[in-house]
Amino acid sequence: MLSKILPFNKTLLRKDWHITKWFFYSYLILLIMAVPYNVARNLSKLNSNSYDTMNNLLYTLRRVLNLENELVIIALIIIPVALSVALIGEEKRKKTIEIMISGPFSRFEIFFNKIVLGIFILVVPILISGISLLIMRGTSDYVGMMFTSSQIMIWIFSYSAFAISMFSFSCIMGMLFGSSIGQFICTYIFGVFPIVFYEMFYLSYSSLYTLINGKEIAYENAVRSVSKYFEMITPMQFFFRTFDYSQSAQIFFSFRLLAVAIGMLLIALVLFDLSKMEKNSEVLTFESLEGFFRLGVLLSSILAGGIIFSEMIELGTPGLFIGYVVGGFAGYKIPLYLIQKNRAS
Repeated sequence: MLSKILPFNKTLLRKDWHITKWFFYSYLILLIMAVPYNVARNLSKLNSNSYDTMNNLLYTLRRVLNLENELVIIALIIIPVALSVALIGEEKRKKTIEIMISGPFSRFEIFFNKIVLGIFILVVPILISGISLLIMRGTSDYVGMMFTSSQIMIWIFSYSAFAISMFSFSCIMGMLFGSSIGQFICTYIFGVFPIVFYEMFYLSYSSLYTLINGKEIAYENAVRSVSKYFEMITPMQFFFRTFDYSQSAQIFFSFRLLAVAIGMLLIALVLFDLSKMEKNSEVLTFESLEGFFRLGVLLSSILAGGIIFSEMIELGTPGLFIGYVVGGFAGYKIPLYLIQKNRAS
């Protein structure tokens, strides 16, 4: 019944599955190694008579379902973005999406099936890993002591919400940029852009303040106090904030994250409907964004140049102004070159 209401299309799903199935299997193997296998491997060492060894192993086990499990976090940051690039950016780069649209498929049908498959690939490996841990909990007293059923279920839900959010955000970037490389790079740039741009501005402001006033700026000041607002509008900060709360609160914030993800997917759908297929493989899908894009790159390059030359290369105050000039030149020329080089004739 549901398949008759929603535009599921076996042809589109099979085509996209052929492209992305290696994401699914790689992601599944990685999560199994990082969660249930990791727990089982450490459990096999708990027979040690050393008190310190047992304490270390128990500490390692407690880290499996939190942010200290670096392998899982890295996977959650990279896999959803790479998957979105494969489903959207690569299709635009190769112009295969134009062929589909010119065929019997509507834009909504193409978009819907890509999103459904993407969510399936991201959620099912997390679900399998979590269920495996639940089974282990029923067969091992140690696992039962370490992890409650609700803790595992919350882990499944919150990590799935995070993965879907990363995927949804990258889908928006895929609709704004016309190539896979542009989508991949800009997902991470705009994912941290507000807070990073602010920090670069603050460092430059601090250097100029010291130059003019002859003393360092106080840490608590009006400019510094607005950093929390930049953190609030930074996508990656918002996604990760879900894990800052207690387990019970994570349920609410995970629902909030899913609501935001749905909103981002709706924005991506609208952008897909508005996009012109002849713009595929160009840097930007919408010409109206060219000025904003060039201005953003210019300002970021100026600030980054100042920091690189004054702080990293340690040229001090002269380096700040040299960096502004070099960064400004690069920030003006590079986006202009990329846009003109990839513009369709």
